Amino acid sequence: MAKYRVGLIGAGRKGTQHARAYMMDERVEVVAVADGDPENLALFQQRTGVAAYADYREMLEKQAIDIAAPILPVNANPEVVIGCAEAGVKAIFCEKPISVSLAEVDQMIDVCRSRRIVFAAGDLDVNLPAYQKALQFIGSGELGAVKSISLLGGPGGEMSGGGCQRFTLMRHFAGCAEVAWMMGWVSDDPLSDHDQGGAGYVRFANGIEAFIYGDKDARGRGYEVACEGGVFRSDDNLVGLYRHVEGDGASWDKLEKIEGVLPAGRIYGEPRGYDEQGWKWPGDRNVASCKALIDALQRGEDPPGSGENGRKVLEMAIALRESHRQGCAPVKLPLVDRNLRIIPSPARMYNKKPIFGREKYMDQVLSHKKD
Repeated sequence: MAKYRVGLIGAGRKGTQHARAYMMDERVEVVAVADGDPENLALFQQRTGVAAYADYREMLEKQAIDIAAPILPVNANPEVVIGCAEAGVKAIFCEKPISVSLAEVDQMIDVCRSRRIVFAAGDLDVNLPAYQKALQFIGSGELGAVKSISLLGGPGGEMSGGGCQRFTLMRHFAGCAEVAWMMGWVSDDPLSDHDQGGAGYVRFANGIEAFIYGDKDARGRGYEVACEGGVFRSDDNLVGLYRHVEGDGASWDKLEKIEGVLPAGRIYGEPRGYDEQGWKWPGDRNVASCKALIDALQRGEDPPGSGENGRKVLEMAIALRESHRQGCAPVKLPLVDRNLRIIPSPARMYNKKPIFGREKYMDQVLSHKKD
């Protein structure tokens, strides 16, 4: 069976990490790279020997690309994702957050859907084996129906940036049901379009409730999914499933841990260092996310971290802020005004090299391989 041909767009710190995750999957091969930064491009080409281009359009024109991997600042995502789709690739995997405005995301998804392109957005926790196994176990009905989801410690300082990780898992534990309405508040200025933290309440159309706690407490950060007959817990490091022991009433001392379903160790796996070729391990999550995209392409379906999921979690973040703007009133979804937006932090929105400084940035890029 012929391997899927990957074209990397953006050979920087995260782009190299994605490329390594693809290189470790025998179903694909990275055949080309495009980057407008000559330094990044030359280093990646030297390390891998693949065809190199200063413009992604030229790469798509000259190479038969199956999977386009635009690992770019958020402000470049809409144009490049749409450009890759129009070039006729089979799958696209960009980074998170998917975009700034709902209108931009709508266009990205419409173009991919009209061409039946598998579209993924974000190296996401939901792709990790521990969460996938927990989702399958709960989905099987072993613990009864999900009743509520608690997002402990809030979405951090970014609702659309890192927070999209947390909203994604919330959606998946709610069975990816539509959000009926939300209410809440943001941590700083509700009139600002810039990303910030938040807290509030989510009501899914299937009746599941979700609570977003704004600050850390004794439970730390993570998730608690409460079902009719048990609980799933994660502290962003370790996970556990607990079943209610038979008896009258429910209480903490009647929850027994279920062994043998979830990994006993860290959800991200143990540190691995460098391999025999000198390449740094790209991380369990990045490997799982690229695998999920390839699996989805083979099956002809959306991956867990789909472009549609990217749109939904961006909309949730915006709705939380819009509720604050309206006096913390309930806000119905989908949002009617598609021009609403959240502007990510500069390090997500723009090229990181001038923001971090060349020396610090290149230290991170160089660390991917012992040359």
